[in-house]
Amino acid sequence: MKFAAPCCASLFWLLILAAPLSPAETNGPLPQTRVLEGHRLYYAGELRKAADAYAKALKEDPSNLEAWLNGAIVHAELGERARSAEWLHRALSLAPQDGAVRTALAEAELRRNNPQEALDAVAGWPQAVPKDDPFAFIVQGRSQLALGFPKDAVQSLSQAAALAPLLSLAHFWLGQAQEAAGDSAGAVEAYRKAVQKDSYFSHARYQLVRSYLRTHRFYEAWKQAIHLLDADPRNSRFRVALAGITRKSVEETRPEVEERSAGSAPAAPEDERRESAGTPLPPEGKIPMLRVGLGTDSMGRIPPRRDVYFRCTSAFAILEAKNGRRLTTGAKNALWRVRQPRGAGRIEFYDENGKRRLVSKTPQLIKPENGSGLVVLKDVPADYGSASRGGGERPLRGSVEAAVGRKGLRLVNVVDLEGYTHGVLASEMPIKSPMEALKAQAVVARSHALYIQTVTRRHVKAGYDICDGQHCQVYWGVRNETARSRAVVEATRGRVAAYQGRIAHVLYASNCGGHSQSGCELQGWGDVPYWKGILDAPESVRRPISPWELRRWLRETPQAYCRGSDYVHPAHFRWTRYIPASDLEERINRSIKIGKLLGLQTLKRARSGHLNSVKVLGSRDSRVVTKEFSLRGLLGDGSQRSALFVVDTDVDKNGRPKAFTFYGGGWGHGVGMCQSGAMGRAQAGQSYADILAAYYPGIELGNLRY
Repeated sequence: MKFAAPCCASLFWLLILAAPLSPAETNGPLPQTRVLEGHRLYYAGELRKAADAYAKALKEDPSNLEAWLNGAIVHAELGERARSAEWLHRALSLAPQDGAVRTALAEAELRRNNPQEALDAVAGWPQAVPKDDPFAFIVQGRSQLALGFPKDAVQSLSQAAALAPLLSLAHFWLGQAQEAAGDSAGAVEAYRKAVQKDSYFSHARYQLVRSYLRTHRFYEAWKQAIHLLDADPRNSRFRVALAGITRKSVEETRPEVEERSAGSAPAAPEDERRESAGTPLPPEGKIPMLRVGLGTDSMGRIPPRRDVYFRCTSAFAILEAKNGRRLTTGAKNALWRVRQPRGAGRIEFYDENGKRRLVSKTPQLIKPENGSGLVVLKDVPADYGSASRGGGERPLRGSVEAAVGRKGLRLVNVVDLEGYTHGVLASEMPIKSPMEALKAQAVVARSHALYIQTVTRRHVKAGYDICDGQHCQVYWGVRNETARSRAVVEATRGRVAAYQGRIAHVLYASNCGGHSQSGCELQGWGDVPYWKGILDAPESVRRPISPWELRRWLRETPQAYCRGSDYVHPAHFRWTRYIPASDLEERINRSIKIGKLLGLQTLKRARSGHLNSVKVLGSRDSRVVTKEFSLRGLLGDGSQRSALFVVDTDVDKNGRPKAFTFYGGGWGHGVGMCQSGAMGRAQAGQSYADILAAYYPGIELGNLRY
């Protein structure tokens, strides 16, 4: 980041560059020591103490720009908006030509419902406006819109969208301005682009639904409303939006040829919080077998299911699971059915003619007679987090066990570790990814499965080792296999990540946002030696260590291995959200009864910048949320991609929150391997061994030798 420096800038940067281990070291002469102490206290969640440290620095040196800027950020996060604006005014007086400072001041005034003051703050433009900063034009356009000049706002926000075509927030506000200016078609297009750039931006999608309805495009409105309810089925506004669309209007406006809508990539695997030394490597010569629960939900459980149709690509037998005794047989590709009648403690098998062939109270194995044969299930989906996706046929290696479940049929795929890895690889990483990244993913998938099976044993009581959804790893069986994926699995056959002779607990996430998290910084995760947060960027890049730098870092696209590329969607690396306070209040109150939402106060942060705790302020109660999964689940109009974010609060004339704007980075918990970063590292020439060593310091590559 570049901005006008105070008189002690040279000494300051020398001090910063010598501080590789903590958010800020505090060695050095005053007042810069006070500033560095403020940075440290901010990351530690001690916001009041951080503000005091910056104030002490300014008492000793009123020209210290860093203290004014960072103090302004901290006062804003404490809810002291007037004080924050005052400090930014002082910062601008020290650096009048610094466009970033000018933009920050304008945003501070706009957030506290002073659009005229915000517009006045940018009165020095265009001389001081950073021509390449879309946020400068966004705050200008928003101010013009608030003051009743929508056509001027359209012009400003069009510039923002042109400068940053991937920034969904620019398109969202352009849609708002065009709507106010009476350009319904333009609003639809702007909202459509906002959703296209980031499919998880639910409020932009909601506005798109409303725009489609106003232009009588009911079929498109219905499709988008379905997506909204997929993100948050209990949101009252989303439910009303869908309820207002009639079946007749949908059918009347359904196009003959539909455009294919872009989907979102599956989320990173769920976090695993258990600390353990691991389990010894399996003995040589025998491939471990896995029991994979099929059709599981986001918590890894098998939902109630009465029946399923299946066929096999070769002749097959149904065997007693306990002793392997053959009970009956079926022909190649004959469509059979297995069911568990309601309230019955038995399963029944019916052949292609509807004849009941077998009744059993014990588990039965559906096993192809040919070793290369597949069991093909009909309409058994796999879970990708917010919704189960699937349908059609699902071919599986090995055999499938059908058994009586507590509330319905239990289906388990019994498959060897290599067959399982084939089924995971292309489900967890795009198969067009660089080869070395895919090899790293294969090793991690194999290792993660063994660790869950032998150490965490999270699903053993349910009758299987591992589930087929993101709670463990997404597993589709043969459905996603390609020649490329098979080549990757064969090239890494038997290779696993080990630590001191035991299977390593190799967590991974979709995108770390530029810096992975250390497990010891997350509540309840444990200090596993190789869960160390790293800067996921070349050595020349420096991580942010202050509130001001962190904010700039999350609003820009810094150099990082996991940034947007031919393999990584830009919204996975950097994203923005605008969420009405009423939506967030409704969502939070489902879990925490806080009454009226009065604000959000960010507290402790990991060295990576990820939030480890947030205080939710309410009229009835205030709570500190510390669990990573809860932070992401509560503070979004679906779920936040990650806990790596900063948040701005817009207030009304009474000082009550109107809306929250989140600026975030990454997707997932950020611990362990960054899948997007692995792709970037592979592009940079790193081998899969190099990639694994970077994300899991101290691990070794083991070989099961089977």
